[in-house]
Formats: sequence, structure tokens, C-alpha cells
Amino acid sequence: MGSTRVQLALTAGVIAAAICASAAWGASLRVLIQHTPNETRTNRTARTINDIVIHDTEGAFLGSVRHLENARVDGSAHFVVSRTGQIVQLVPVTDVAWHSGNAYWNLHSIGIEHVGFVSHNIYTDAEYRASAELVAYLAHRWSIPIDRKHIIGHDEVPDPNHPGEYGGVDHHTDPGPYWDWTYYMKLIRYYAAHPVLPNFVKRMAISRTSAALPSHPVTRTVVVTSTQVTTSRLPPARSTVAPGATVHGDALWWSGVDYAHRWSKHIYKVDFSVDGKVLYTDHTWPYDFNQTRGWNSSTVPNGSHMLTVIEYGTRGYRVRKQIPIRVENPPMRVEVTGAVSGAAVAGDVTLNVHTNQAATRVVLYADGRAVSRDSSAPYTVHWNTASATEGPHTLVVYARGLHGHRAALDLPLVVANSPSFPQALRRNWVTQDVTADADR
Repeated sequence: MGSTRVQLALTAGVIAAAICASAAWGASLRVLIQHTPNETRTNRTARTINDIVIHDTEGAFLGSVRHLENARVDGSAHFVVSRTGQIVQLVPVTDVAWHSGNAYWNLHSIGIEHVGFVSHNIYTDAEYRASAELVAYLAHRWSIPIDRKHIIGHDEVPDPNHPGEYGGVDHHTDPGPYWDWTYYMKLIRYYAAHPVLPNFVKRMAISRTSAALPSHPVTRTVVVTSTQVTTSRLPPARSTVAPGATVHGDALWWSGVDYAHRWSKHIYKVDFSVDGKVLYTDHTWPYDFNQTRGWNSSTVPNGSHMLTVIEYGTRGYRVRKQIPIRVENPPMRVEVTGAVSGAAVAGDVTLNVHTNQAATRVVLYADGRAVSRDSSAPYTVHWNTASATEGPHTLVVYARGLHGHRAALDLPLVVANSPSFPQALRRNWVTQDVTADADR
């Protein structure tokens, strides 16, 4: 636990806040007081605390708290929020936590960690609400404006050494694209109008909820006076690389290297390979394949594949982790305009070919012989029927896509070049004489 000075400071802060709070303060928010040596002891006031920085842990709740309590770790935060909405305070707000990768921002901000991953969509409603209650209180207590200029993500902290770059000195990208800022700020404004007073405690049962991906989308509800406004916070579903997973499209692929493992093994790069071929190397933690863009699974055929993550650390540390997955992308399809199946054609036939994937080549075969090809979109192929015999013929439109994807479309046509009623059509067309009725 913290020192006597820390506990007295916290107690004084709570008493002062309670005295200043109006009768509108609602039910208490429990905050467990813990301690980390990774801090700079100061005497900050509302004049020097200007901002709040939002982070993610890249790991589970208890593991992240214990990691930040480790004296050998060059990092800390004022608060850590779990997926169940529990909160631990590691550094008094009046002291400086080492959280942003920018000394100036450390001096003038409050750092709040949230259990989650940049590449995974696992933030919960309980986590958002507990954090919003805390931030609304902190903004009131330390006179911090509730706007996106003063409540920012770690990815928005300036790099102190390279103007125009962000994420602190290490270019962090948390809390990531799945952190719903619109919903979060709406909650903070609500709790600013309906404040909740934190209750700092020395003991609290900690839920051991894991940081696994949720099995279903989550709908967010914000209470505004007597009306409930429901907003979906989730982007379109994306597949995620995991052992035994079935993926499609651009799949998110995280190395699995959390902050604690990165520090303990001094991981400096990770290779990502597919079926034994290295496709991407990431030198920046948290080590994702192509960051939030993910791995394009359409670059391989549908079916089973072996993905591999190779971690490199100091002192010869090297670990290979295999991830068997299955790829299921929509097959390549071909559509044709300019003729319909079984149609009678004459002279030059022009077909416009449309594919649902990029094609490197489109070829038109007439009775098994290639008669036209096109290698650039929009694809157009031709067939001159002048030298073809009267009657039925079989055309095949063949498309070859990137990465070995292929598709073919059969198109039976009837050549009818004769100026009179073509002999080729007599067996397929029904004719009928119509005589006008003079009485009508």
C-alpha cells in the first residue's frame, strides 16, 4: 500500500471533494488504493493539471496492475479500469505518473489505463461507464474542460522529439480504433450533469474477468434525463486471427505480445508469416500485422493455412508460435452483359465482363478456342461470328484473379447470320400466322 503521506493526501482530497460537492452527487464509485514506486512526487494543483490521457493495457486487469507496480518497469498510470468497471488507483493525482511518453504531458495530465487491446474490440459498457464517472469527477475536481482537446488518447500525445508525430516517444496507437469516443464523451457529459462521488477504499474484491473477445456485439445506451438513446458503437464485423479461427477479408492479427512480456524479454521485433513465408515485420509494440489494416486473407486460397508469429528479443531470445486458421472468402464470380444465354447473335458480339475481384486477365473462348482477351478493367471481349457456322455454339468467359483465384462462365449462343429467317433458329422458334378479322 501507499505511504502515510500518500494516504493522508488521498484522504484530504476525498474530504475536500466531499465538502465542495453539491447535494447532486450520486451513489459512490469505489476506487481501490494501491501503490507503485514508478512516479514522481510533486504537489500538483488545478493550475498545473490540464488534461486527461486515455490508454489501453494490452493485457488483463490484474496482470496490468501488477506490472505497473513493478519497480523495474519504466511506466505507470494514475488509474486502471477493468472490463467489469472496477478501478485501481496507483498514483495520487497530485503526483506525476509515467504514462504518456512525453515529460511535459506527464507533468500536466492524468493517465487512465483501460483493459483492452488496440487491435481487438473488447471494451465493455461497464468499463466505459466507470471510466466516464471517474473522468467527470476528475474534470470537476481539477477544473479540466470536458472536450476532446483536454481528454485525449495516448495516440494523440505529441512525440517530444519529432514535431508532427504522435503517440509519445514510442508512437503508441492506443486506445485504438475500437475506442468509441462519441459514446465515451456523451457519458462523461452525462455524469458531469449527474455526478458520482468516488469512494477510495483499501480493500476490494477484484473480479478476474479475462480480456477475451466478446462473443456478440454490444449495444450502448446513454440515459439523457427521462429518455434513453441507444447507439451502436461497433464498426462492421472484422475477423480476427486466433488458433482455429475462420477468417475472411482483412483480418486483424495481433502478435500476442503484451506490455509485460515485451518488457521481460526485451522484444524488439516480430515476424508474421503465412504458410512459411514472412509477409510482414513489425518493430513497434504492440506488434500487429499492418497495424489496424490487418492481413488480407484473400491473398491465399480458401482452406486451411498455418500462420506463424516469431518473436525476437535480446540475448538470443526467439520464440515461434504457430496459429492454424481457415480462410473462407467469397469465391471469384463473373458476370457478362451484351448477350444472354441462348440468344441469337450475328456479326460482331461484344461482351462486357464484370468480376467481384480484381482480375489480371479475362479470356473469351468460342468452342474451346481463345478468340479474345483483355487484361485491364473495364474488361471487354469480342467474337466475330462471320466465320462461324450457323447454329449453336458454346462460349466460355474465363477470368484469372490475383493470388490464383479463377472463375468461368458458360454462355451458349446461337449464330444466325443468314439474312432470311435463319435455318439455325427454325427448330427453336415457333411461328404463327395471324389473320385480321374484318368484323372488328
